[in-house]
Order: sequence, then C-alpha cells, then structure tokens
Amino acid sequence: MFDQDVVIYGRHARYVKFLVNHKPVFKRYIDVYMVGSVIGLLENSYAEIDKDSTDEAKILAGQFARERTKCEFLYRLVMLMDEADRLTPEERLKRAFQDDARDPESLSKNMERFHGYVRGGIDYLHERFDHCTTEEDYRDEMHQLVKDFEQTSDGVDYDDIISNILRSK
Repeated sequence: MFDQDVVIYGRHARYVKFLVNHKPVFKRYIDVYMVGSVIGLLENSYAEIDKDSTDEAKILAGQFARERTKCEFLYRLVMLMDEADRLTPEERLKRAFQDDARDPESLSKNMERFHGYVRGGIDYLHERFDHCTTEEDYRDEMHQLVKDFEQTSDGVDYDDIISNILRSK
C-alpha cells in the first residue's frame, strides 16, 4: 500500500495541476491527494476515473514513502468512516485493518474506493478555488474552507464514532 507511483487522470489531473502549479493553494500533488481524501469523505464526494482526456498527474512512489504514515492513516480513516457500502462496523474494521495484509484483491478494491474519494475531493477543491484570481482570494477561500470544515465537524465526536465501531466487534 502506497509503495508505487499513482497516476491521476483526466479532469482530476488538470485540477491537481491547477491547484499546485497555477494557483497558490498547495505545494505538492501529494498534498492535494491527501487533503482530497478527507474532503471527499466529509463532503460525500466520490468520483470515477475520468477517461475523457489524456491528461495525467503522477505522484511518485518516493513522495508516498515520505508520507506513508499519513497516507495509511487517511486510508484507514476513510475505510472506517465510509458507510456507502452499508458494511457492518465489523466489516469496516476488517476492510480498514486486515484486507491490505491478507487479500490483495480486496486491497485493490479498497484502494479504488479510497481513490474515488480522493477524486471527489479534488473536484470539490477545484470548485472552491476556481473563481479565485488574487492571492488574497486564495487566502480568503482557504480560510473559509477551514471554517466550513470546522462548522461541519462541530459537535461530531469522531472518537465516539470510532469507539462505537470498535465496541461492535
């Protein structure tokens, strides 16, 4: 897991390049990838691979090696919190902590699910920053994004949610 290059295709590749190279929002592609996973999950934004263009953005294995701990944490968080498949808490625990070590086919399926949230988060981030034209616009929008996240998560006790999943086992 997170030991090889990841290629992002189509509009998502364009959006990653936009957020890193053309707009002062993120420094690296992997930053967009990591934030995208969380945003996609929290905003329930999931997107399939865009095959309508040949654009590509590649995140090299070396970047994943440096960020492996964070990426694995985000992967496990998404696998635990994603309720779209209507899995039981026990099945979500297995998906988050066992599938990657025991079943390569399940890991592949789970990684594609994770990447769907990454792509959905990239769509969301692009939408949020597309209208910005000045550095002040970007700062204001980033501040608003953080404020919106804070309001969305206000009153949500993620420790309780995770504890309930663990207790159900």
